[in-house]
Amino acid sequence: MTTPDQTRTADVDPLVLTAPARAGQTLGALAVDVLVPVSLGAIAAVLFATGLPAAGVVVVLLAVAFVGADIALLARTGQSLGGVAAATRVVDATTGAAAGASLLPALLGGRLRIRDLRRGRDPFAPALSPFAFPDTAEAAPPARTSLRGAAPAVQLDSGQRFSLETALVLGRSPSAPADAPATVYQWADLSRTLSKSHARLEWDGRLVWVTDLASTNGTVLRTDGAPQPLLPHQRTPIPGDAVLELGDRIVTVRVPA
Repeated sequence: MTTPDQTRTADVDPLVLTAPARAGQTLGALAVDVLVPVSLGAIAAVLFATGLPAAGVVVVLLAVAFVGADIALLARTGQSLGGVAAATRVVDATTGAAAGASLLPALLGGRLRIRDLRRGRDPFAPALSPFAFPDTAEAAPPARTSLRGAAPAVQLDSGQRFSLETALVLGRSPSAPADAPATVYQWADLSRTLSKSHARLEWDGRLVWVTDLASTNGTVLRTDGAPQPLLPHQRTPIPGDAVLELGDRIVTVRVPA
């Protein structure tokens, strides 16, 4: 017999793999949205003061039109004109979508979130890439064999280098559980975009695997193709040489031929 709890849809975070906007981005977007109508208002005041009321009325109408268009865009797309310039999107945290007609209640209820479109997934984009079944007729590539002393090299943007002979956990203050031992490296990060235990890298003799450890700012895999944000706790193979983005920090992985 099926119970109601068994048929309930699992809770899903609509903001998975997205990144919160930086303070500078938020201030930049706000500056565009506020300074433009304020500047138009100042121009209108000057026109009224100099005896040009007709021109002043036109400028006031332009300011009102700008504010109306900005609010409409924010409600419908999550991006005001300032948000477009700063590459941010404002969405409802409960749905991951633009607030629409509920913009004011969402604002007053503290449900709005500002996301960085440069560093993370656009909340409007799917969280998972569509899966393509492999061509069974295609011959499998020859497996690489492990060679003594030929473990992949890992280089941090701060200059440190590691040989991936054992699993490696990177973070501000990383730790490895007893059932999954690894070398840990405490990576100084003044910007604090790294989580305490951010990502785990390991080499199985044939492939390098990377796992995002539910970090706050996410892990992005960059190869010759499009950037691929990683799902938390999902072990993902690295196809040869690649670059990883851990928050704002860069890790380069080089696999020996």
